[in-house]
Amino acid sequence: MELEPGIICLTIGREPFTGFPPPNAYVLVGSDQALVVDAGWDDPADHNQRMAALAAQVHVPLAAVLITHRHPDHGGGALALAQATGAPTWAHSKERAHIERDRFRGAALVDRDVSEGQRISLGGLTATVIEAPGHTSGCLAVWVEERRALLTTDTVMGVSTTVIKPEDGSLADYARTLDRFATLEARVFYTGHGSPVNDPAGRLRALSEHRQKREADLLGALAAGPQTVPQLRARIYAGLPQIRESLAEAQITTGLRKLLDEGAARPEAEGRYSLA
Repeated sequence: MELEPGIICLTIGREPFTGFPPPNAYVLVGSDQALVVDAGWDDPADHNQRMAALAAQVHVPLAAVLITHRHPDHGGGALALAQATGAPTWAHSKERAHIERDRFRGAALVDRDVSEGQRISLGGLTATVIEAPGHTSGCLAVWVEERRALLTTDTVMGVSTTVIKPEDGSLADYARTLDRFATLEARVFYTGHGSPVNDPAGRLRALSEHRQKREADLLGALAAGPQTVPQLRARIYAGLPQIRESLAEAQITTGLRKLLDEGAARPEAEGRYSLA
């Protein structure tokens, strides 16, 4: 689907989990070349659909396939797409090793590291790389200055808030990224999952307030005394469906790491945590 002139959205593949939209990939198309931003799952049927869409709608060379972050629903299909088109793969240096090992399975290397401020002129359309750590340490966004449009990947989604896993994400970084996005004064956010966000400033405020509330909930739960992560999850996310419990516990662990780093909480024996 062409969202506006020069910006195509490819929503292809399965839901990451029940009730959550499939990943969005994007193609930015200028008069001289195009840039693919993410490539969905590593699935032959998905790949065939992506190739058919590119053949029908993109009639200029591909400059690159830019992988915004390491997760399989965004970087999984990148290698097949790059091999089929001859386009190089780009990613942040902090994502490189994960992508090469987990997405490319050692069959290829990321062709180029990209970082904050790098500009790709497509012909009448300019894509600028924005570093957006938080969801992962090397997560990227893409700013399309002529459209005042920001491709946010999973930092801002059209549904829900993003998961920040303790092994590769940071709540402190995420908060700084939300502040960075606000400085761009975007007209629209094109998100990693779900519909576009037409009120970027309002969405950023809501996300920031949500994270502040979750931190307050965690501090309030810890005030009751030392607790384990499952105990905190049961207190904070009461009534949560069992299928979401592991995600909730990951979020609590990420929140605890932020509080530990800030000296607001401390670890106790037997996997429990308490206020400092």
